Amino acid sequence: MEKNQVTILGARGSIPVSGDGYTIYGGATSCVLLEAEAVSGAGALPTSQVVVFDAGSGLLNLPQRVWKEHPKVHVFLSHFHLDHLMGIPMSPMMYDPSAEVIFYAKDGDKIPEVFRQMMAEPLWPVGPDSFRAKLSYRSIGMQPVCLGASPDRSAENAGCPLTVTAFPVTHPGGALAFRADWGNHSVVYATDCDPDEGTGRLLERFAADADLFILDAQYTDEEYERCRGFGHPSMRTSAQIIAASGAGKGLFFHHAPTHTDTQLGDMEKCLQQYRNSIFYAREGDVIAL
Repeated sequence: MEKNQVTILGARGSIPVSGDGYTIYGGATSCVLLEAEAVSGAGALPTSQVVVFDAGSGLLNLPQRVWKEHPKVHVFLSHFHLDHLMGIPMSPMMYDPSAEVIFYAKDGDKIPEVFRQMMAEPLWPVGPDSFRAKLSYRSIGMQPVCLGASPDRSAENAGCPLTVTAFPVTHPGGALAFRADWGNHSVVYATDCDPDEGTGRLLERFAADADLFILDAQYTDEEYERCRGFGHPSMRTSAQIIAASGAGKGLFFHHAPTHTDTQLGDMEKCLQQYRNSIFYAREGDVIAL
């Protein structure tokens, strides 16, 4: 049986939160696991591909089976803000000699230095030299990245099992959204973005007809007016973009740390006008594709 699913490992924005008010939607920061059964061509057997979007504190929820059962784990970093990287220093995967992890970012060559800065004294007791996993770092531009094929096979080849395409979004310092395509499936992950009308239209086209569209929706309209320039949209803007994209299902993501389960639940009820196709992401949710 094919296994095509997305697991929300962390959906909170800015900082992790905990307590009785955060048990439903969760408190871990951005991290999403995609498991895909991809086929490289007619008559070929499916191969299991693992993609992780961002490495916030939700990375600590990554099941051990993921890096034990798969030869490579592909981690795509939207940008280098701390809430999207803070799972790295404590991730058991990073200390397992049997794990192979490939990191992708806009400037992949900068990733090792970012890790060193994040784990330097006096902020952290040990540096990235303590990692034991096999690590590599790659840059991603506008050309799709081909996963699961031989190194000499480009993403344009019809036989590429799974592709990940990047799309630049508006955020202080810059950030990337990602789209994964394989077989008849597609998933879009777009957090830390604040699209205006023009860039919103481009994002709609980037996510067109995706099975699942995960999109930042951190603020209410009132909060957005107070936080203009922080790099996150209002739920109204995000709902309009998801609806216009034609995605099968939308998930609001990067929840404000001040929004409790009760508040998010009340806001979710306001989305009923979108025919129950948009929901707030819940940590631990598994979405079958």
